[in-house]
Amino acid sequence: MQKLAFLLPCLAIALLSACAEKHDAAAIVNGTDITVLTYESTLQNLAAPYQRADQPNVLDNPQNRQLLGRVALEQLITNEVLAQQAQKQNIKIDDAQVTKQIEQLKQRVAGTEDGKPVTDKKIINKKFQEKLKQDGISLEQLKSNIRKELQAKALLNEFSSQQQIQLQEQDIQQFYDNIIVLLGKDQKKKEALPKDALPLLVPFAQKVQQQTAERALVSAVFLATPNDISKQDLAAKQQKARDIITELNGNKISFVEAIAKYSDDKNALRTHGEQMVLRGTLPESLDKNIFESKLGVIIGPLTQPEGIYIVRVNEKRAATTPTYSQLRQSIIKNLVGVQSQNNLRQYVKELVNNAKVEILLPEFKSQNSSEAQK
Repeated sequence: MQKLAFLLPCLAIALLSACAEKHDAAAIVNGTDITVLTYESTLQNLAAPYQRADQPNVLDNPQNRQLLGRVALEQLITNEVLAQQAQKQNIKIDDAQVTKQIEQLKQRVAGTEDGKPVTDKKIINKKFQEKLKQDGISLEQLKSNIRKELQAKALLNEFSSQQQIQLQEQDIQQFYDNIIVLLGKDQKKKEALPKDALPLLVPFAQKVQQQTAERALVSAVFLATPNDISKQDLAAKQQKARDIITELNGNKISFVEAIAKYSDDKNALRTHGEQMVLRGTLPESLDKNIFESKLGVIIGPLTQPEGIYIVRVNEKRAATTPTYSQLRQSIIKNLVGVQSQNNLRQYVKELVNNAKVEILLPEFKSQNSSEAQK
């Protein structure tokens, strides 16, 4: 199982997957049935984000149904195993917690009117009762389902809180050294980094780079040019840019006023006409012009495929290399978080593998319980 994101279904859809009436079983977990109706409801919820109004049902495609069906079955089996383990460990959920979730569900079922949440309790309760009837369950059955899900969540929280993860200083130092390599320009050293470490290293390095990269605070007027612009219209835009530069150099207009009056991108007005740009994030020619220009000098027109820029660099900050002591605590937090998630995944995997699972759905029946959970 590669992700924990689907271990606990969102309580917002609990109504759809909580049916407790007797139906044919899709799977049996330690003697407890997971009904076909529950499976189908979960499958529909997984498919919903991929469904477009003008397209056929995404589940009409056999490959889609097989793929999402496997995920739905994994989710339901895992949830049942977690709930059973929580009960073994005598993890209790008080009525107030269940009631809170019920009230949230009521509000979601009631929806909105004129863009505002429904507040009339009679209407809220009526829609909620209609939903219960539509899904064929009683309020008590729904409460039981929610209690089990909260127990499973509490089980995972309890496991996480009991972990004591100790890191070796050499591992923290190695992580730091690898980050410095990624921030540097030596391509050979980058290629020599362990491939299996990159998924963890790269996002961390990107965050560090945003904080330490060479940067410039600029003011810019942007004149958009459509892809199909004619040579004549492009020449007119370039002349307009030169006229704006003349106004700016003659102090007839400020950069903020020029942005407000002429620019097709007025986002900078929210920050007093200035934007921070990082070196290497802009098109090469634009990047070079900005970072090699002198402070306070208006440069342009700078023609790019998307439009014409008029730029003034107001401030420059050199790139910095973060020290080990500066990054150490962030690295520890990152590594501990990853190890904690790995431990949690392993814990869940072991619980599922040790459970007695019988899959009854014909399309998955040939798979044994361990294969269905990988």
